[in-house]
Amino acid sequence: MRTDILPLCDKHFRTMEACIAPFSADYSIEFFRCTEKFCGRCFGERVGYVNPKRGEPPVLTPDQPRCDMHGRPMFIISLDRQRNRVSYACVEPDCHEIVIKC
Repeated sequence: MRTDILPLCDKHFRTMEACIAPFSADYSIEFFRCTEKFCGRCFGERVGYVNPKRGEPPVLTPDQPRCDMHGRPMFIISLDRQRNRVSYACVEPDCHEIVIKC
């Protein structure tokens, strides 16, 4: 997992923090979670933005932007409240693809 990125939550637009969750004795899952109190929103580099539930597969967000070059979910890097624009970036290092949604 990249630790040099700080995605914003797609619901609250607050900075997310890096987390590690134990999946089994030999495997952990790395992801980012929203810092808003009581928000369960998470961002994973493979699944994008989700609300994880124990014992269930993640339900993917249908309008989640994906990088055209890498096919990976993109994360929110900025919010322009004056112009009502949200900017998304690819999680791949050295990829400069940006998607702006209004």
